[in-house]
Amino acid sequence: MSYPTIQAYQAYTNGTEERLREHPVLDFLFHHQESFDHGNMKTEPYTVFHTDDFTFTKTDGTVLPPGEASWKGWLEGYVFFTEHLHEARYVCVYERDGGWEMVGVANIYCNLPVPGERTKTDLSGRKWDIVVPGSFIFNCVQDSAGPKGFKVKSMTLFGDRVPAVAEMIKRGMVKPEDLFK
Repeated sequence: MSYPTIQAYQAYTNGTEERLREHPVLDFLFHHQESFDHGNMKTEPYTVFHTDDFTFTKTDGTVLPPGEASWKGWLEGYVFFTEHLHEARYVCVYERDGGWEMVGVANIYCNLPVPGERTKTDLSGRKWDIVVPGSFIFNCVQDSAGPKGFKVKSMTLFGDRVPAVAEMIKRGMVKPEDLFK
């Protein structure tokens, strides 16, 4: 029995490899990641990179209301970190419902505001406090007002917060009993 298929571009990667920027959606999403990790995305209007009705789905399955609430909900996931880096490991991009969907896997490196030993190493050799494995689904649409002609319409995050919470407990940032409130 044959199954209906669609064309997809997929690749394993070691971070933001130049070869992957040939695909216009990946080029936009790598620019999105770099602007979030190192740029001014957090201080400019969310609509620069995202549609007005951008929707964020948290790792626990909660779908936040579209727009500003989803944008703020995504940012809340990073409030405990002084800096972070998303290091892509796998990407798969395909057309869907008149737009593009990208499924990706990344290592998310983070530093905490409380000092401690940095034991996690990214591909460039830099040491970090935490590494969290994560997966993302981005739905992108063409939009001439967006960087590189695209904007993110929705994003779903799948992540294991245990490494981050364990390190925050170890450094006294969170008490175990606070987790059950």
